[in-house]
Amino acid sequence: MDNLILAAILSMAGLSVAFAAVLAFADKKLRVEEDPRIAEVLKHLPHVNCGACGYLNCHDFAEHVIKEGEDPAKCKPLGEEAQQMLYDYLGKEGKEKFPRIALVHCAAEYEHKKTDTVYTGVKTCIAANAAFGGGMECEYGCMGFGDCVEVCPFGAMHMEKGLPRVDAEKCTGCGKCAEACPRGIISIQQKKYDDLYYVACSSHDDMMRVRKICSVGCIACGICEKLSPEKYFEVKDNLSYPNFEKQSDREELEKIAPKCPTKVIKKA
Repeated sequence: MDNLILAAILSMAGLSVAFAAVLAFADKKLRVEEDPRIAEVLKHLPHVNCGACGYLNCHDFAEHVIKEGEDPAKCKPLGEEAQQMLYDYLGKEGKEKFPRIALVHCAAEYEHKKTDTVYTGVKTCIAANAAFGGGMECEYGCMGFGDCVEVCPFGAMHMEKGLPRVDAEKCTGCGKCAEACPRGIISIQQKKYDDLYYVACSSHDDMMRVRKICSVGCIACGICEKLSPEKYFEVKDNLSYPNFEKQSDREELEKIAPKCPTKVIKKA
């Protein structure tokens, strides 16, 4: 019996050594050496794998930068300094880069959100939106469950009084929050100036309905448009839209924003 056990142990040990040798040989012969420049590019990327660049992850993006000449600027969370270092490393001329920021186009806090039913389902925006809007009368407003906050890889958003708030110092404009919002009320904009003027409303309801269901919504009165012959704002389909390319005249914008009767023109 003892001899049988010893033979079994020796056999298993022999097989283990044989398999290890085969694997070591295969690893040496079949290994594909990666271009070391990929690791150098990857070193400068934010490693959040947010996918905002359109690639699977940061490593995939680094491969495309080296192999296909992809522009490092496509990495949205990439800081200005890191971007310049990559351009220098790649021997390319860098483009001017402005910070990007998420804007929430709704100003309705808890006290402003009117409901016609009590929603008792799953506490996520996507679930509530699918369940007849979670009982909210405004079909364009923020649901307030914080799906956008949950997906932010930088901790740049938090909920306050039923609305997501953006920390401009942390936001990289990666766009994950905008993708997570089932109502599409978050946009990502370049911030070319210290302050960005935007409309914190997404409603396309007419003036009468907005006045009935929300006291902080855009009523499409057109005052902002009339006060800006340079078309800083334009009303279309019952909603005012800012022209983010025409925000260099800070003095005029400072005058127009307070004229909005529902104070829905905000600064970020």
